[in-house]
Amino acid sequence: MLKTKFGDIPYIRPDYEQYARNIELCAREIRNADTMETVRRELEKFWDYRTQVETMETLAFIRCYQDCTDAFYQEEMQNTQSQAAQISLSLIYDALLESPLRQEIDGAYGGQFLLKIEKERSLVQGGLELLGREQELIAQFQNKISAVKFQYGGREVSSAELSKYKESRDASIRKKAREASRKVFAGRSDEFLQLMGELVRVRGQIAQANGCANYLEYANREKGRYSYGETELARLCRMVRQELVPLKQRLYERLRERLGVPVYTADDTGIYFEEGNPEPEGDARFLLGQAAKMYRQMDREFAALFETMRDGGYIDCQKSANKITGMGFCTEIPSEKLPFIFGNCIGRYTDVDILVHEFGHGIQMMRSMERFSVPEYWEMPNDLSEIPSKAMEQLSYEYAPLFFGERAPQFVKTHLITILEEICGYCMIHEFETFLYTEKFDAQKAIAEYNRLSEIYDAGIDTSGCRTYLDKGVSLVQNKGIYMFPRYLISYAMSDISAINIRLQYEADKEKGLAIYKKLCGLGGSLEYDGAMKALGLPLPYAEQAVMDVKDYLAEKLDLKK
Repeated sequence: MLKTKFGDIPYIRPDYEQYARNIELCAREIRNADTMETVRRELEKFWDYRTQVETMETLAFIRCYQDCTDAFYQEEMQNTQSQAAQISLSLIYDALLESPLRQEIDGAYGGQFLLKIEKERSLVQGGLELLGREQELIAQFQNKISAVKFQYGGREVSSAELSKYKESRDASIRKKAREASRKVFAGRSDEFLQLMGELVRVRGQIAQANGCANYLEYANREKGRYSYGETELARLCRMVRQELVPLKQRLYERLRERLGVPVYTADDTGIYFEEGNPEPEGDARFLLGQAAKMYRQMDREFAALFETMRDGGYIDCQKSANKITGMGFCTEIPSEKLPFIFGNCIGRYTDVDILVHEFGHGIQMMRSMERFSVPEYWEMPNDLSEIPSKAMEQLSYEYAPLFFGERAPQFVKTHLITILEEICGYCMIHEFETFLYTEKFDAQKAIAEYNRLSEIYDAGIDTSGCRTYLDKGVSLVQNKGIYMFPRYLISYAMSDISAINIRLQYEADKEKGLAIYKKLCGLGGSLEYDGAMKALGLPLPYAEQAVMDVKDYLAEKLDLKK
């Protein structure tokens, strides 16, 4: 429950030299321990200290994102993320793995605890300073992208302000707004591409420092993909190309007819109805109030968490031109054992998506923190972690009228369309990153490959009117995921597929579907990906039948059957 309001938590820069000394002390005491009580006492002391450090790190990046013009928190975020990347827990991990009390440690914390440590220990053997450099480069990208301004209508506007015009029902307005965006990024493409090249180089060095053949191998190990990897993920991309891309092409022909345009162009993407996309019927305060109503109807536990977070200031989705745009996130505040949700509600349908999606993460975090005393169990395996958020988006369909009134059915259709677009888009990025991290970086070759794959996965979109800009890499350099979350976006595609499977269970039996969802959120990191999917009774998303089920579901819901 609520201990401290978010705004009342003081920020103190962590002392990383003291942090390193605490790690050494804890490791020495565990090595010398002859009883399990000593091991438990030392671990709990260390976890308490780590909680304080990680709370400060989290505060720094939240407050930086809340106001990208705040020079103090800009510096604090860069400092803490760089320093944190260079902190290694290997001394403690080695002491635990080599302890003669290993059997008792397994009994106290579960067998998965030491298995997780063993795998993590095998990964980060070297290159800590390179990990710090990677975080510095990511922070540089964040600062650059969040500070970009555009000239529109005779004045300077932010990305958030421009997005409203980019989705105007008036084709001439959205064309002008998108032209303004392309022009700015075309003028700065060399700057962003240079930063991308440096990130690719550093990530290759990180892989080499850890004995990996390339960054793809390193990333799969870092993300816990031990029983599957490049082969299975490449197969998923091939199946998406074969089964879902043609479905998306039919969708775009349907949208062309609906919008009444002779050709479906890059200036029409993201517009799903002639009268414009559905918009929520109120601002951020309205959305919070309606979400509270939704969760009170959906589940008592969900409602209690949402209201605690809202009332304690642990949800910030107020509109602000100074916030980082184009993203939302949920993270935990370790000292309070509460999630925190960040968004920037600017009056688009995506405001609801982000709020609901991030609260799905929040439910998972809360259930895991309540169930497990061991922090290593709070986070889910990488490819499991987006299922709670993606599934919560779909569990909310019945409650869309709370946010959209009479346009609720259009919102649900819009969301289903974006699922189809997301799965295809994330697979495209995965294929592009496979190229990016197996070839020597060349900016022009990277642009050409990105555009080539875009034409395959976005078949049905006429890009002739913006070809000059695309050849400058304007689409590539705006893709936050490539800079900030390498080899992660494919997880969203996998999670969309799994979320549809949960939705199908929910449509057949609401109680059973909700029970599966709660079980998923309570797993935390106690099972690896394959084991968790088996325990939930869900098919692996890279299995052919899983993709075919998604194709059939979306074709039916979007009236795209041949």
